[in-house]
Amino acid sequence: MSQGLINILSPKPISFSEFKKLKEEFKGKIKDADSGIKALLEDYWDVPYYFSDDQDGGCWSSVRDAAHLYVLLNYLLYGRPGMPFDTTKFYRQFFEDSHDNIKEFIVNIAAQKPAKLERDVQVDLVLGSIYKIKKYFLENNRIKDIRGASTIIKYMNEELTRQFLSQRYIEECALYCGGGNVLMLLPGGQGSEACRQLEECFAKVSLTAKVAFEFISCTINELFNDYSQKMRALHERIEERKKTKVYPINPDSDLEEIVIDGKKIDFTCVERINSRGEVCRLCSVRDAKYIVITPEGRMAACPSCMRKNMVGKDKAIFYEEYQRVIGRSPKWDVASISDLKDSHGHVAVIYADGNNMGNVVMNIRNPLQNMYFSRKVDYTTKRCVYSAIHKVMRDHARFEAIALGGDDVFIIVPGDVSLEIVNEIIEGFDRSFNYELTMSAGICIAKHNTPLQSMFQVAQAKLKSAKALARESGVKYGTVDVEVIESNISVDLSTSRWALFPTDSLKLSKFINVIKRMKDTKGINRSQLYKFRHAARELKPYEFQLFYAYQTARLSQDYSTFVAEIFGVDPRRFSGLIENPNAHKGKPFVSPWEDIVMLWDCVGGGEDSVS
Repeated sequence: MSQGLINILSPKPISFSEFKKLKEEFKGKIKDADSGIKALLEDYWDVPYYFSDDQDGGCWSSVRDAAHLYVLLNYLLYGRPGMPFDTTKFYRQFFEDSHDNIKEFIVNIAAQKPAKLERDVQVDLVLGSIYKIKKYFLENNRIKDIRGASTIIKYMNEELTRQFLSQRYIEECALYCGGGNVLMLLPGGQGSEACRQLEECFAKVSLTAKVAFEFISCTINELFNDYSQKMRALHERIEERKKTKVYPINPDSDLEEIVIDGKKIDFTCVERINSRGEVCRLCSVRDAKYIVITPEGRMAACPSCMRKNMVGKDKAIFYEEYQRVIGRSPKWDVASISDLKDSHGHVAVIYADGNNMGNVVMNIRNPLQNMYFSRKVDYTTKRCVYSAIHKVMRDHARFEAIALGGDDVFIIVPGDVSLEIVNEIIEGFDRSFNYELTMSAGICIAKHNTPLQSMFQVAQAKLKSAKALARESGVKYGTVDVEVIESNISVDLSTSRWALFPTDSLKLSKFINVIKRMKDTKGINRSQLYKFRHAARELKPYEFQLFYAYQTARLSQDYSTFVAEIFGVDPRRFSGLIENPNAHKGKPFVSPWEDIVMLWDCVGGGEDSVS
């Protein structure tokens, strides 16, 4: 395994003396703790664990994951489903200096050596969660309903899964839950029933989300020594499961309430209607059975949309996460997409995910690497997004996060700060993984009343072209592509109308820097840039070049200096248009002013642009 992959799949090494100090510190913390050891370990998720000062390796497990796995293996070997199991005793036993067969097994697994438990047992590896998530989010254009759907999915993947495990097994059975996936290791013979119950639990809460769980059976020794092959087999089974699942048209359940992060959401207080044939006004698909109160008045809603609406009124999970990461809450509470518009009435949908993820996943050799990698990607993505929003908008942070977990980013921000935020996110993500992993992003900027579903589809197409640039050009940095919807005229997504996009984050940083300097330069103004853009559209090239020469002689040569810098051409030869390197295929010149106007409107917003 290359050093780059080792750095991604295991914590950064520290000296053994430093580790011993941290270990003693932790042992002091858990000395009197009864059941809070698991929570204390979360602070050590990125600290390597050394079983001895001469431990072989180069690839280590984290303190959190090694302790977690030690408890889980003891449970699988000696525990029984439905019976009490003292996890606290085994956490304490793990941090004692004595050695045993399970610790030796974990040492060898972490060092990627052949490992064998003297006592081997049958286990079931379970994988699953929600798929076609965007369809569940975007059944209507209402931000609170979308927020509610997002909260329900996070609740099911994390809280509900942990509740399920703690009631039947132990929470440590979850190797990973969050970021859109659940992976768990259960006692042998439990997989089939667990998959059925999990699908029922998820369906009972969400009603309309697509859910699938599957499992494979093997022994512990087989799983840990042939992890890659077992995971491939499990992924194939779950893909088959998705193809065969059938869903009801008008699902309903007797669920009266759910408790998310300690807050109860009561569904019994919602007015129920008995009329038949009335269609839900929120999704326009299913039969309405309830009346929900919206800013537009009373609306008939199906059970699924009613739950999204109720949850979205009370919970804004990503604001709470932002506050935990940044240390302060966003200033603006977003009640609708309109609350995010900039001074020109624009909002931006940002849709991004990681590049080269498949290659890393293919190189994962054991559950310890899987646990660490999943958590690191999730933590890094969220930190980069929240930090980028705070850095660009400071105390005026306004955003809505639709999906934010794993390497997925789906957020809405004001249009005039969107490029800066995307650039900060990509730079932070790429740097965190030392450019072994990078991120690509698609942006759609449009008026605030543009249907969100349409904006998402455009952002999705732009993400595809940005990823194509990353794949085909082999650039070291993350990439980005953008589209601006200016009218109701259909957008051709098969070609780009920008000369500068798609591009990589290094070049985008340069564009942003030059545009900011332009804005600070007296004599350059937005209305003149619009005039240049309009003239370039309407005039023939030689006519425009004459017009441009007259205007810059009259106003300022700074226009030529800055635009030439952005496009990397000699300012002395710049005549208002850029020579087309593919002139043999069409026009001899391309207009730089489409890109310049777009960059001007999407860079440098923030406080002054608050509507």
